[in-house]
Amino acid sequence: MAEPRYLLGPGGLRVEAVRLGEADMAFVRAQHRDAAPGQAWFLLTRDGSLVAYCRDIEEVAEHVDLVDLQGPGDAAEDAG
Repeated sequence: MAEPRYLLGPGGLRVEAVRLGEADMAFVRAQHRDAAPGQAWFLLTRDGSLVAYCRDIEEVAEHVDLVDLQGPGDAAEDAG
């Protein structure tokens, strides 16, 4: 079974590493005109709604304190 490739943050935030496809370009180029299909970026969503596409971890840090990010199984482990 493949390991999940995303992190979870407060308030339903999800950070996922993605490879940009043609369908992503309209959203990405609204903020980053030089983005190109095939590049690796971070996709941020909150409860399934788009928050941002970030080209690097520094941009992710503008949206969430990085220490608040957890792996998908970590929240259950913390509760136990």
